[in-house]
Amino acid sequence: MSRVAFVTGGGRGIGAATARRIARAGVAVVVADRDLDAARAVADEVGGLAVRVDVSRPDQVAAAVEQAVAWGGGLHLAYNNAGVTGVRAELADYPDDVFWRVQQVNVGGVLACMRAEIPHLLAAGGGAIVNAASGAGLRGVPRSSAYVASKHAIVGLTRTAAVEYAVRGVRVNAVAPGLVRTGLVDGLDDFAAAHPTGRAAEPEEVAEAVWWLLDRAPFVTGAVLPVDGGLLAPVPGLS
Repeated sequence: MSRVAFVTGGGRGIGAATARRIARAGVAVVVADRDLDAARAVADEVGGLAVRVDVSRPDQVAAAVEQAVAWGGGLHLAYNNAGVTGVRAELADYPDDVFWRVQQVNVGGVLACMRAEIPHLLAAGGGAIVNAASGAGLRGVPRSSAYVASKHAIVGLTRTAAVEYAVRGVRVNAVAPGLVRTGLVDGLDDFAAAHPTGRAAEPEEVAEAVWWLLDRAPFVTGAVLPVDGGLLAPVPGLS
């Protein structure tokens, strides 16, 4: 039986690039996204299954994972990528409704996904999860309190799950991209230039890091891997 991977936010950007990378390795891919048409386009391309899911709804997440297991006969890998960015505002002025919506989607979504995925990974004898954190989960970013808080929380969930399930063969890691050229970050060329590489990442470059953590790093768990062109490397005050 082929291994089965579940990818949220798989209809575009990093999620779509990762679904393609996983499929090239011969793994059956379930492409999950709020936009079913976008998910279908990627799933048709890679010979996978498309499912619609709003990750802020734990009932939809559980149903989507069950659908993936029924389709593929099990679950072995997962990339929990779906998320939102919120708005740009200073902390004292940040809209409450937007702040909590970002937490519901980003943090609640990763939590719901892992809760649904882990029992199936255990049933398969082990597996791997990668969560989408961010460089913003490892530093402060002005005017982005909701997003930064959510990504810090994802780092905490990742590390906790890693230590809880390591002895049972489930590895849990996260990627922490810097700026990536997707539809979410158009118009941020000045920030791209701040990367030591002088440019933003392509989605496919992040996908390679996700695949490495999923399949090529059997002794790596609880890690948060920056994929940021060296953005976090300089030491403040010494660079």
